[in-house]
Amino acid sequence: MLNSTDLKNGVVFMYYGTPYRVLQYEHIKMARGGAVIKVKCVDLISSSIKEISLGNNEKVEEADVENRNMQYLYSDFEKLYFMDPVSYAGEEIPISRASNEKKYLVEGKEFQVTFFNGRPLGVILLPSMFYKVTEAEPAIRGNTSSSASKHVVVENGLSVEVPQFIKEGDVIKVNTESGNYTGRGY
Repeated sequence: MLNSTDLKNGVVFMYYGTPYRVLQYEHIKMARGGAVIKVKCVDLISSSIKEISLGNNEKVEEADVENRNMQYLYSDFEKLYFMDPVSYAGEEIPISRASNEKKYLVEGKEFQVTFFNGRPLGVILLPSMFYKVTEAEPAIRGNTSSSASKHVVVENGLSVEVPQFIKEGDVIKVNTESGNYTGRGY
């Protein structure tokens, strides 16, 4: 069992028989009353987002989920296809369960896939990832304002707004929560 104060970002718990992953945790202290824990979480079965309020000492069941490294192969209009690099077993995830994550996936790279009762439920992304720039316009000479930026396309087709000095072939770091450029890569 998990105490409600243990429900930090990324923790998976059961609530009325359904597994949820915490997206945002908030501890609210009332003046004379007890504290309230509010968690914004995603239902791992239906992909809906829900806000749940719990008492300070309330207990919830820890979900029996497994995270496995899987190689992303490709996608079609309905599903994402992954392969276990050890057993070579294939798994499919409906795009509806990973619509936001899909735009950050790169064919051939490994990602963590969450399994519940043997079924793949979704993809876990790192907070930021590195991508190689495949298309970039040249910098505009004379545009030296501090906020000068341009759009580039990275290896998986994602369009990112970056500073003027980024060129084709560079590796950039992208925040997977916001989709923003956060720095140069290695």
